[in-house]
Amino acid sequence: MTKLIHVQENEPFPNNPLPVLHYPKAVSGLTGSPDAAQNVLDFFEKNGYTNGWIDGIFSYHHFHANTHEALACVSGEAMVQLGGPDRETYLFQKGDVLLLPAGTAHKRVDATEDFRIIGAYPDGMDPDMQKGEAEDYEKIKQRIADVPVPKTDPVGGEDGAVSKHWIEQNVEQ
Repeated sequence: MTKLIHVQENEPFPNNPLPVLHYPKAVSGLTGSPDAAQNVLDFFEKNGYTNGWIDGIFSYHHFHANTHEALACVSGEAMVQLGGPDRETYLFQKGDVLLLPAGTAHKRVDATEDFRIIGAYPDGMDPDMQKGEAEDYEKIKQRIADVPVPKTDPVGGEDGAVSKHWIEQNVEQ
């Protein structure tokens, strides 16, 4: 079951009216082998999320104004703060997937030593790096608003949570 996390604007972190999609244990079946990272990269690619990487989450607030970002935890766990300073933290653990809408600030607050994630982007976008230091906040917000909703979901493909919670929400607005 997909969980929705609504993150409000927290200037200089625009965030996004679309909810963060949290898929608890969505890739647990792919993380039990030495090939876990490659298995998840392949899974994301099958669902249209490419330009993948293996690493962690930065320990400072940042966001991407030009693309959404899918993150899958392949080992360990971390507390991740969403939305910028003074906002809620969430447990992100092995097997979980997060889909962050463009503009959503995120930061690793604490993590186990073995914490490792896979990141990927719809249609292989190349993410920019924003740290809330841009001089023209309104332009950044417009760039975020111009990012199209992906055609597929990183976990469910064409019929996943993106269709239900992002595409339908955009049509209603």
